[in-house]
Amino acid sequence: MPRNFSVGNWRISKKLTTGRKIDDEKLARKVENTYRSCSYWAKACELNKAVPAPLDEKTMFSLYVLGTLEKSNDDFADFYEKLLYPEVKDRVANKIAAVSNEQWRIIGDSQPPWGFLNVYRYLEKYGVVSAANLYTFSLIGWWKVNEKGDLVPYPTLKEQGITIKDRDHALRLLAEGELKGKLMWAPFYGAKYKVDLVNKIAKQWKIDAGIIHLNRGCEGTAQHQMEVKNGLAKMGLPVMTFEGNMADEREFDEARTARMIDLFVTETLGLKKVA
Repeated sequence: MPRNFSVGNWRISKKLTTGRKIDDEKLARKVENTYRSCSYWAKACELNKAVPAPLDEKTMFSLYVLGTLEKSNDDFADFYEKLLYPEVKDRVANKIAAVSNEQWRIIGDSQPPWGFLNVYRYLEKYGVVSAANLYTFSLIGWWKVNEKGDLVPYPTLKEQGITIKDRDHALRLLAEGELKGKLMWAPFYGAKYKVDLVNKIAKQWKIDAGIIHLNRGCEGTAQHQMEVKNGLAKMGLPVMTFEGNMADEREFDEARTARMIDLFVTETLGLKKVA
C-alpha cells in the first residue's frame, strides 16, 4: 500500500512504496489523453456508417493498435483527434471507399484469426466490406446510448466541460470512463446485453449480413456468439460462422473457410466476384 498517500496537494507529489513520485499534472494530462483517444476512435468508427464505408475492418486493426498499447500517450491521443478523425471525415465527404466496389456490408464478432487476415481481402473480391464489429469498435473506443437508444461516441472531458481538479477527481473520471464507456465488457454482462448492442450496430451501420469468427482463442469476447447469430437472424440478416483460433494458427483451415465464403456469398447473398 502507498505510504503518505493523499488525494490533496494538487501540485505536491507524494512518494509511494516504490519510491517513485506521483506527478499530478501529468496524471491529469494522461487522463485527458485517454478520453481523447477513446472518444475519437469511437468518432472515427461512427463515420463508418457512411456508404461507401471509409474504413474496412482489416485496416482498423492497424489503427486501433496504438490505443491498445497506450491510450494516454500524448502523440497517440493527437493521432486519433488531429490526424485519423479528420482524414476519415474527409474520406466520407469525398466518398473515398475502403472497398471500391462495395456491394455488401457485413458485421463480425470477436478477434479475427490474426495469421489469416487475407480473409478480408478475399471478401473484397465479391465487393464485401467488413464495416463493423463490437470488438473492433470497443477495444479502445468508449460509447454510450443516447436518449434515442442509439450508440454514440462517449464525449471527451473538453466536450463535457470538465476540468480536472485534483488527483482524486482524475482517478474517478478515469474509472468512470472505463466502466461506463467501454462496451468491451458487454459479453460479461450476459447474452441479452451483447445481442442488443450488436443489433444496434447492425442497424445503425446499415449492415446487410454477418460473418462471425467462432474464436476459440478468446473465451471472453467470444461469449454468446450463437445468441448473436440468432439475434441478427431475427433482424432478417443472413449469417455465416466459421471456426478458428486467434492465438493458434493450427486451428484455422484457410481453404475450407474460403469455400464456405464462396458458398455463402454466392448462394445466400447472390453475389458474384467482381473485378
